[in-house]
Amino acid sequence: MKMSKAQSEREMRDQEVLRANRELAAYFKGRRTEREARAALKIIKAFIRAREHADPDSRQPLPGGTSAAAGKRARPRKTEVVHKRSGRKIGRQRREHTSKEARGEAGASPTSTTAKPDESS
Repeated sequence: MKMSKAQSEREMRDQEVLRANRELAAYFKGRRTEREARAALKIIKAFIRAREHADPDSRQPLPGGTSAAAGKRARPRKTEVVHKRSGRKIGRQRREHTSKEARGEAGASPTSTTAKPDESS
């Protein structure tokens, strides 16, 4: 099966857009420079511009997108762990440190500033 020139170019451009998208994501995670992010953005914008000029009925799907049926596969949730022997579900333990008081950091007062004094007299 031989690919046409247009199809091979489209596949190559899709790969380039996916790479640019990963580069942009890496920039926001602090792993790339602003210069690399700007270059990736130019690639993505050029792809969008070319896509806008195409007839909406004949547009190819966006690169990296999966169909609805392929995207919905059954997989276990990450927050539920099934115990091997009993078969029961064990919830994931989470930390709930929201304030300096809860973490016990220096400088945190033991009493809350929003607590009202007891008026029993």
